[in-house]
Amino acid sequence: MTIPGWLQRVSIDWTDFDRASRISSEIVQDLASDRALLRRLVLSVKRDDRLRFLAEKHDELNYIVLYDALDRGLRLRLHRFSKGLEDIPHNHRFSFSSALLSGSYVHTLFQVERLDSEHEGQQPWSLHQPEGSHVGVAVRELPLAGLEPQLATVQAAGSSYSLHHSTIHKTAMPVEDAYSVFCRGPAMKPCALQLQPDVKTYRWKFGQANEAPRVVADRKMTDGEFERYVESLEAAAVI
Repeated sequence: MTIPGWLQRVSIDWTDFDRASRISSEIVQDLASDRALLRRLVLSVKRDDRLRFLAEKHDELNYIVLYDALDRGLRLRLHRFSKGLEDIPHNHRFSFSSALLSGSYVHTLFQVERLDSEHEGQQPWSLHQPEGSHVGVAVRELPLAGLEPQLATVQAAGSSYSLHHSTIHKTAMPVEDAYSVFCRGPAMKPCALQLQPDVKTYRWKFGQANEAPRVVADRKMTDGEFERYVESLEAAAVI
């Protein structure tokens, strides 16, 4: 497939988040409005071994990579969020923009509370890092005292937003599957934070270079899973 010229010319500097978010928002909105192009990008992933290898499955989210040019500041993904599931509060190693293609989810932003003089005598949250989750890097502890929701919105088809890599958020899909196109930038830090408020613990999510091989392998889509993923996009009229 011939990649559109405008996409091949795009370069995003995410150190200027305001400007980067404007550019990346335009990209995801353009893709959301051009379903024929989106379909061609999806189908071309089958013939691109490098992009096909980047497809991943997670508990609440599966995605494929449509276009990869992190050397110019962008990687495009197509996400499917599963009905009835939700993720845990987390941030990302990278900043991004997202546009909803179909369905909806509840999107919540959080503020982390850190231990200070106002929390005297309070026990900090515990680091609970799964055994064998990472290699070649040490984990660090944080003085976390709490997590407060700040804003909850319903993101539905046609909506879009940008998020800085430091922002804690989560998605929940109580009533339907949701699909989005996603433009991320390069990693700005080696790991992201994941929080479990019910038990007052947290853990670190590393980039693939520091993840255990077993963790990486478990996330890869099989050929059958990839085919069913594409079929779900067609059934939902996403492409």
